[in-house]
Amino acid sequence: MPFCLVPQLADAFKKLITSGEIDIVKLADMSSAERNQFFSKILGERNATEVNASFESKLLLKNQQQGLVNWAKSITGIKESTRRDLVAKIERMDKILSHKNEKSFLNDLVNKRLGVDVTLEEATKINELASKVKELEAKTDKTQSDIPLGRVKIDLVNYVNSISPSKANLLTNVLGVPRSLMASLDLSAPLNQGWGMFSRKQFYTSFGEMFKYLKSEEALKDSQAKIITSPEYALAKKAELRLIELGNKLEMREETFMSSLLDKIPGIAASQRAYTGFLNKLRMDVFTDLIKKAEAKGEDIGIGSKVAEDIAKVVNNFTGGARVGKIEGAVPALNAAFFSPRKIMSTVNIINPWNYLDPKISKTARIAATRNLVGSLAMSMTVIKIADLLGSDKPETDPTSSDFGKIKFGDTRLDVSGGNATYANLLSRLITQQTKSSSGIVRPLGSGYGETSGFDLIANFLRYKLSPNASFLIDSVTGANAIGEKKTVSQSIADRFKPMFANSVAELLQSDTEGKFGFALGALFGGGLNTYSLNADWGASEGKELTQFKTKVGQDKFTQANDLYNKQVDEWMKNIRDNPKYNELSDEDKQKVVTKKKGEIKNKIFKQYGFKYKQEKSKKLLNF
Repeated sequence: MPFCLVPQLADAFKKLITSGEIDIVKLADMSSAERNQFFSKILGERNATEVNASFESKLLLKNQQQGLVNWAKSITGIKESTRRDLVAKIERMDKILSHKNEKSFLNDLVNKRLGVDVTLEEATKINELASKVKELEAKTDKTQSDIPLGRVKIDLVNYVNSISPSKANLLTNVLGVPRSLMASLDLSAPLNQGWGMFSRKQFYTSFGEMFKYLKSEEALKDSQAKIITSPEYALAKKAELRLIELGNKLEMREETFMSSLLDKIPGIAASQRAYTGFLNKLRMDVFTDLIKKAEAKGEDIGIGSKVAEDIAKVVNNFTGGARVGKIEGAVPALNAAFFSPRKIMSTVNIINPWNYLDPKISKTARIAATRNLVGSLAMSMTVIKIADLLGSDKPETDPTSSDFGKIKFGDTRLDVSGGNATYANLLSRLITQQTKSSSGIVRPLGSGYGETSGFDLIANFLRYKLSPNASFLIDSVTGANAIGEKKTVSQSIADRFKPMFANSVAELLQSDTEGKFGFALGALFGGGLNTYSLNADWGASEGKELTQFKTKVGQDKFTQANDLYNKQVDEWMKNIRDNPKYNELSDEDKQKVVTKKKGEIKNKIFKQYGFKYKQEKSKKLLNF
């Protein structure tokens, strides 16, 4: 909206020009600061900045004399007689704008455009970069991407961002360090955020390019340059396709890297580049492909069209970049509470059936969403089947089991569903009101003491989604992490500075799992890797039988016997799960078989170590 003085100030300003107290020649010779100070005395500080910025913008025109006339007219509404006198004065000016003055007046003009205070040097730099952009734009074919033009645009945006204030403060930056560390040192975007595009060819072209971004920052800049000079870029931005950056502005970054304090650390910086580059290229490539398909079908794909917005939403949903609706401005707060709120909202949108049935949504977008879901599920099932043929444990097909949607071998599980199997698992358990254990035993949900309830399932599910800082508070209060491991405060802090990939692989290497390389490779590219044992820890037991056994044989043999027990139980459990007779039993009978066998193995080990439990005689109560 054009700026205009209020009538009272305009009249006063007009009189000063008519009387000659405001001399155009002298104004042009002043520095920006001097001119601003001069206007402030007449118009006030706020109006002075606007008037000065408008005055200086006219000095940029090739016809500077006419520009100054237009300026005076726009500010005061001067009459024709006054205009003639003003023009005469301007025409007598030999040189309105020297090179020195050109630089000096940029300050107020840039301040007005950006809405921030900048120094003279910063304003000059911005003007130089902006001029370079215009120069290259005049030489560029707008029907295709152009890396040189894109690189200059990126330089301009990065420079402006570096001097303009970020919405995120230092505290937000510091609090984002644990999450950034935990999400680093891997290439997890493909099977994490990118899972929804698993069946699209753009997934694999982006996957190949990702290694270039990992190696070189220049490669990432070239990729970003191609995107921002793409013919579809303006359409994508207007449609709110999520295209992310790595810079000082945290609100412009991917939510897993909400801190810029680690950007200079080589391994972490490289993994962040790979993550950002993969997702940006994937999102833009799929968006462009779908826009062209929509256009071929005769749909309106103009800038601001609903078709473009629908397509952008589908791409965002299936790449973990969904908006959070009307509370989009609350993302920083949500990031403080949850590890990845956009990813959570993306999955909610993916499993919402109305997003596939709503006739108001673009047909191209609905077809794309259906194809993405079916294709990604089929690809995950294929990967699980291949693992089965290569010797992994039998795949779990019951969605009430926590092993559903995972490749399993012994104590190790690899989630190849982009984390979405956990949502199916929770919904299935709540709907059927039952759970299935790794031993194949199905138990109903209950509300009694010691029984797992639906509330417990929801609470545990949400606990796994918490941010590192929020989960630290919960762990500190409960004294244990989400899987029940006892943790001191110092241990909990240390856990939040361990990259998840490196930590998972370390646990994997300590296990007896076969095919460790395959599991580690899957985890590297975003598969959820967990190695946990359901084995008994005799040391944690306060039972009299095990206490006596430990006293008799000593700590070393006690630990050795515990390991032997767990090994024999694991071997038996692996065989019994594939036994048809066992699987035909009721859940109650299965539990009896397992309990009996564990007792037999324990007694056999006790005998091997020459131990026999001696029951203590109960003390008789004294009668009074």
